Amino acid sequence: MMRLLAGIDVGTTHVKVGLFDERGSCVAAVGRATPRDLPGLVAAVTDALGECAGRAGRGPEAIGIAGMAETGVPLDASGRPLTPLLWWNDPRGADEAAGLGRDAPALYALTGRWADAKAPLAKWLWLRAHSPEVLASMRWWASVPDAVAYALTGSLRTHATLAARTLAYDVARGDYDGDLLALAGLSADRLPPTAGAVEPVGPLTAPVRGVRPGVPVVIAGHDHAVGAWAAGVRRPGDVADSLGTAEAVMAPAAGRPDPRTGLALGMTADPSLDGARTVLVGALPTSGALLDWLLGLLAPGDTADTARPDVPASGVPRPDGPAPGACRRDASASGAVGPDGSGPGAVGHDLEAALPPRRRPGGYAALPGLLAGVRLPTGIVVEPYLRGRVAPAPDRDRRLALSGLDAGHEPGDLLAAAIEGTCLHARWILDELTALAGAAPGRLAVFGGQVRIPLWMRVKAAVSPVPVEVVLADDTVCAGAALIAGQAGGSLDDVPVLPREHLPPDPALRAAYLPQYERFLARGRA
Repeated sequence: MMRLLAGIDVGTTHVKVGLFDERGSCVAAVGRATPRDLPGLVAAVTDALGECAGRAGRGPEAIGIAGMAETGVPLDASGRPLTPLLWWNDPRGADEAAGLGRDAPALYALTGRWADAKAPLAKWLWLRAHSPEVLASMRWWASVPDAVAYALTGSLRTHATLAARTLAYDVARGDYDGDLLALAGLSADRLPPTAGAVEPVGPLTAPVRGVRPGVPVVIAGHDHAVGAWAAGVRRPGDVADSLGTAEAVMAPAAGRPDPRTGLALGMTADPSLDGARTVLVGALPTSGALLDWLLGLLAPGDTADTARPDVPASGVPRPDGPAPGACRRDASASGAVGPDGSGPGAVGHDLEAALPPRRRPGGYAALPGLLAGVRLPTGIVVEPYLRGRVAPAPDRDRRLALSGLDAGHEPGDLLAAAIEGTCLHARWILDELTALAGAAPGRLAVFGGQVRIPLWMRVKAAVSPVPVEVVLADDTVCAGAALIAGQAGGSLDDVPVLPREHLPPDPALRAAYLPQYERFLARGRA
């Protein structure tokens, strides 16, 4: 009997839990809206694990955890959370990051990134200034994958791809930097030690219905990195495009970039999942969030996974249900968060007031009808920046802008144009990223929620300068975490690559997008 492996992906909007076989085929999957607090998150994960085991008729033999990196929680000496989750897109800490007082190129050379509110270091500095009692009581800081693993095993560890996003980690040395931690009055012993992506954090000790105690629990790493590894993007020349609330284009590189160049382009230099090389990353923080926001304006209503178009990873609708081998995902809307990461519940003490107001995204059930009949290209050029531009031309004040919109356009055209804008921006990132990596791209592996939107994939294939391969997985990050856990104690090189499907471009559409890309670049560089 083939082994079953569990994958957990803690995302900004949803927690996804699945059981997979050793090839990455989904056996059972459950989705839950991501809770705002750690007890709710742990309950969501353990309930989903138990439900998956019940559906499969048996439990997994290993559990892998991936998730967003910067979101985390301070824990006291007993392991209890001192606040609800502190989110990566929470703007608090912006002033502290701006006033860090560190030379930007030197900081980039050390950490592979720049100072911004997203970084846990900025949150710690904010806590020190505004809620010093929280920081004084903090025995440990845990990112959400670390905190979930701790709840399951009683052992606190992290992975280098998560630690590197604290803005207090020396990526070359592979350890926390004491001087940066000291800015917040912290020391390295208050952060979890790192473990390898196939090194078990410990055996399962928490009671989980249908799951045998003692199975190994592994922190697979940061969600984008885990998905890219499972998609086979492991060496220079491969490129991954991870689609979700935020979008990340990732290219393994032979070496680290010049700090000034990396800063000028807004590209981070992260450790690879195996620690053998650098992975350059260019991000669009409001990729899926832009579509959610527009749907909230044009088609108001509740959104849950069950309302999303029921299409397989290839992007071709199936009237009879999911793609073969895909799982029907149970989804719960309780505790939902909006596309900006906001939602109900306090952030801790009086911190909720600092969050932007919650906006409920519109109904995805309306999306196929709105996009039906839209002619591509739309002729509308959209700069897809709801909250500034990160890469490849950083501009924190850049905002959403449109040109070419006229009275003949309808709501579906506006939605399609937003998709075009994200695809054109991702192409711009890819061009600059691969030039910085010094390796000509051979293929682009695409995964994430948007692969289920046929028009999105049609545009993606048309604007890409290299062949596009769509990863055929119900959830690439979740499956990747499971496959990595399946190699617990072994080698990352033995992790199977998930199957992919080539997405052939439409030659006429590709030609039609060339002038639109030039218009997009001209506006973006202005």
